[in-house]
Amino acid sequence: MTKNNSFKLIFKDQDNQLIDINYKLHDSIVAEKWFKKIKHLKNIPIDNNESNLVNLDNLKDIYIEFCDFAKITPIYFQNIDQKLLNNLHKIYEQTHEILSKKNNNSILYKFHHSIHFHESDNSQTAKEINVGWGVKEGPLTENFYCNKYYESSIVKNNIYLPWSELGKTPLAYWENKEPNDQKRFNELAKPHITFRAKFFVATSNNTPAVFDSKFINWFNSYKKSWFEHYKIDKWDHIDEYSAPLLAITDQKDELIDCNFLSIEV
Repeated sequence: MTKNNSFKLIFKDQDNQLIDINYKLHDSIVAEKWFKKIKHLKNIPIDNNESNLVNLDNLKDIYIEFCDFAKITPIYFQNIDQKLLNNLHKIYEQTHEILSKKNNNSILYKFHHSIHFHESDNSQTAKEINVGWGVKEGPLTENFYCNKYYESSIVKNNIYLPWSELGKTPLAYWENKEPNDQKRFNELAKPHITFRAKFFVATSNNTPAVFDSKFINWFNSYKKSWFEHYKIDKWDHIDEYSAPLLAITDQKDELIDCNFLSIEV
């Protein structure tokens, strides 16, 4: 364990008052690896897209801007439904490798976040303060199997490592009515295998709910091949809804509607 395992997060509330929360690093491999990354990034400005600080409401305009950047012809759409969102996500997947290497490519990630914004009711995001550095984290991204470190519940004000794959979780895949196709499921549905230098602060307690029986019945047809593909042996409601614990605090301040300002290590 890292000897200097205490640090502080600074937030600003709606009245522009500063709130500082003291944290102690959790005793785990995941937490220690994360802390080493954060020490490199603590003085680098966070990424607005990764930290949910941009307006994602107008998907149509964001998509047009993305197409202009990608130099592709946009498809016309009037209404936003799940079929459209699935098609747009596939366009993002197909262009990501090339566009991620271009300079000034923030629209690529804004487009991706806007798609997921319109797929969800954003109730989970409202329970979190997300902080990330996007492409600025560079080589600090690594492959690491994180699911075995997931907690059985999320505790208010503690810090956690978010799932952050180029894809969807199995439940999201099913809820978004992606194709009933094993090959596509193995390609798009991902366990937590990418360790990125980002985190979220929980603004409320959360105990993961068990899966809907309809999803369980559907997933039973796909999980064996999926498990073998990613070399894992389970995926349950904890894997879907929870996260690895990074740091704990005993401070009880209300952080809903607060903005992250900085980290002091």
